[in-house]
Amino acid sequence: MFQKLSGCSGNVIGFKIGDHITAEDVLTMSSIMADAIAASGKIRLLIEIEGFRHMDVEALLEKLKFARDHSEDIERMAVVSDRTWIKAWLKVGGLFTHAEGEHFNRSDMEAAWDWIRS
Repeated sequence: MFQKLSGCSGNVIGFKIGDHITAEDVLTMSSIMADAIAASGKIRLLIEIEGFRHMDVEALLEKLKFARDHSEDIERMAVVSDRTWIKAWLKVGGLFTHAEGEHFNRSDMEAAWDWIRS
């Protein structure tokens, strides 16, 4: 499950990720991001992770396809989560993209929006 966050505009996109992500979810998010990339060139992405536990294999494959095709189109990525393993995940993800990445605790959501917009 995901939802697009309010506060998105232009090349700034935000998603809230829930417990379970499906391939359909990833395809929908990918389409939103691809449209923004087509309109703006590069995007800035904020991902709020809340309770994430599972991603279908098909969803992971779709995510990897998007990353392969658009790794240079994401300028910045802020990840908001209180889970400590997410910080390591963000660093590993940085190996596959040119995006500047930063982790924020959930209590720092406003700082994450400020950073992604700056």
